[in-house]
Amino acid sequence: MEPIDASAKAQNGKLPSSENTVKLLTLNTWGLKWVSKYRRQRLVAIADKLAFPNSPDDEYDIVALQEVWCEGDWNYINETCKDLYPYRRVFKSGIVAGPGLAILSKIAIDESFLYRFPINGRPSAFFRGDWLVGKSIAITLLKPHHPNAIPIAILNSHMHAPYAQSGENSYSTHRACQAWDFAKIVKMLKKSGYAVIQVGDLNSKPGSLPYKLFTVEGGLSDSWDGCHDNTILSTEEIAKMQPIEQITKAGITCDSQLNTWRAHREIWEACRLDYALIDSSNIKPINASVKFTEKLSPPFNCSYSDHFAYSTELVVRSKDQQAEPAESVSTSEKIEVYRELSREIAEYRKDNVKFQATWRKYHFFLSIIVVIALHFAITFVSEQQAWLSVVIMVTNSLVGITGVVNGLIWYCGIRSESRALQEVQMEVDDALTSLQGYRDSFS
Repeated sequence: MEPIDASAKAQNGKLPSSENTVKLLTLNTWGLKWVSKYRRQRLVAIADKLAFPNSPDDEYDIVALQEVWCEGDWNYINETCKDLYPYRRVFKSGIVAGPGLAILSKIAIDESFLYRFPINGRPSAFFRGDWLVGKSIAITLLKPHHPNAIPIAILNSHMHAPYAQSGENSYSTHRACQAWDFAKIVKMLKKSGYAVIQVGDLNSKPGSLPYKLFTVEGGLSDSWDGCHDNTILSTEEIAKMQPIEQITKAGITCDSQLNTWRAHREIWEACRLDYALIDSSNIKPINASVKFTEKLSPPFNCSYSDHFAYSTELVVRSKDQQAEPAESVSTSEKIEVYRELSREIAEYRKDNVKFQATWRKYHFFLSIIVVIALHFAITFVSEQQAWLSVVIMVTNSLVGITGVVNGLIWYCGIRSESRALQEVQMEVDDALTSLQGYRDSFS
C-alpha cells in the first residue's frame, strides 16, 4: 500500500516560522519478543525509516515510541538514529522487559524521569504482561528549542490494554485511574511553565472516561480534532466509512483493515488509540497525519506495526506570548466526570476486588487444612498401597504451592490494589467536594 495522505492543516492564518514549530511522531512498534511476527525485521525497518527519511515530510523533531521491549531492538534504533536524533532515551521499569517507552529528539533533553502507575492490572493476570512490565509515564523535559521558546514537556505512555469490551477483563477502571494520575502530572507541569504534550498508545477511545479525564481534568486538547474543526466522530459514523476514509477523516491508527496485521478485523472495530494531546493555551496544531501506513518491501509485505503512527506539527508560543493555564470546561462538566470516575472505582472495588480477595483467601486457608489432612493420610495409605503415597505427596505439593501463591496474591497483590483504588477514590471525592463547595458558594 502506498503512503496515505491523511494530513489536515488548520485553515486560518499563515504558517509560522519554522523555529516556532515542532513536528512530532508517536508509534506503537509492536515489539513483543516471541509473539510479534517479523519483530526484528519490522523494528529495523522502523529505525531505518526514521534515520533516513525519504522526504522532509518523513522527518520529525521528536519521536515517541512504545513497545520497544527488546534490548537488541533499542540498541539498533539508538545506534541507527544517533546522527539525526542526537538526544535519545529508553526507560526502564517493571519485572520483565520494562515499559517499552523510548524517545528520540533533535531538541536537547533537560531532565527525564519515570512515573510508574500504582494501579496497573492484577498480579494474578501475569499472562497479560501489563503488570509485569510496569506500565508507566515517561516524562521528558526538553530545553527550549529556540532562545525565546517555552520549554516542552513530553509525556509518553502505553496505558493498560483492554482484553474485552466490558467486564473485569476490559480493565477500564485501571485505565481511568491511570488517566487520573496523568491529569495530575499534566496540571503540575502546566503550572510550572511547560508547554505539555501527552503522547502514546493510550488505549482509550475518544469520548471514553480516560479521554474525558485527559481533556476535562487535565485540560488538554486533541491535536487531531484541532485540525478537523474540533469534531469528534462517533463510533457509528466511523463504522460507516471505508477503511481509507477512516484513516484520512477519522485519524484511525488501530484495527484498520488496511493494516496487514489487522486485516481480519470488522470495519466497525477500527478506532483511534494513539494521540498527541496538547496544552492549547500555549500550543496550536497546524497539521495532523496518520503515518507508517505503507508496507515493508518483499519478502515481508507487511505493515510496520499493528498500529499506524500518528504525527502532528505544532506551534509553540514564545515566552513573551505565554499564557496562564486556563479553565476550558465548565464546573458542571468536571463534577460529572468526577462522579463517573468515583462510581467506576466503587463498583469495581465492590464486585471484582471483593470477589477476587474472597475466593483467594478461602483457597489459601482451605489449602492449609488439606495439606495437614494429606500428611495424616499418607501414613495410613503407605501401609496399604505404597504407590498411593506418591500420588498423595504430589497432590500435597500442588495444593500447597497453589495455596501459597493465592495467599500471596490475596495478601500482597489484591490488598495493595484495593488500597491504591481507595486512594484514587478519596482523591476524586476530595476534588468533587471542593468543586461542589466552590460552585455552591457562588450560586
